[in-house]
Amino acid sequence: MKKRILMAIIAAVAVVGAANAQVTISGGLALGSAEYKDSMGSSTIKGDVGIGGNIYLDYVLPIGVPMSLGIEAGIDTSTFKDTNKDSNTEDVGTAIPILLRVAYHFDLASNLDLYLVGKIGYAFNDFTGDTADYMKSVDVTLEMEGGIAFGIDLGVCFYFTPLVGIFAEAGYDQYNGKVTAKFNDYYSGSSSETIDTTFNRFFTAGLSIKF
Repeated sequence: MKKRILMAIIAAVAVVGAANAQVTISGGLALGSAEYKDSMGSSTIKGDVGIGGNIYLDYVLPIGVPMSLGIEAGIDTSTFKDTNKDSNTEDVGTAIPILLRVAYHFDLASNLDLYLVGKIGYAFNDFTGDTADYMKSVDVTLEMEGGIAFGIDLGVCFYFTPLVGIFAEAGYDQYNGKVTAKFNDYYSGSSSETIDTTFNRFFTAGLSIKF
């Protein structure tokens, strides 16, 4: 599934690039959070609001309709803390999304771009920190699995020169994944437990440059 999504993104960008469309590169910081939930849904751990980063590559399509097609890649993190007196641990969950973006641009002014963007793709997943280190030390294997990523956002970019501007996007992005802990007990045999991971991004802001 990973290869199919990446190949689709590469093919889409190649088609648009061949049409000599206008290119905009944007990069910025993002705010989001995450939660880890066991497969039975009986236990949920929520992470702190985390800071991530994104880079976008968008092409304005030469089709007479104000739409753009592009790709998006980034990284989002969230910290999970347990400060009980018997346990003082800190772990970090990470999602690395790669998405295809399609946006509709509203014609407001030459230096103001308001747009609605939808995206879909795949997010890789990782989990590190005190709990992860302890589980590895007692011979528990952690397996990370990514999942579907999608989002819809309202964005605005103000160009203070013809080529350089600042942008902000707000909305709902969700990146899914799994963490599976595999136990190998000498007496009871092998067993496993799967945790569903969900990252939610709600705001991104940064710099945009036209080429």
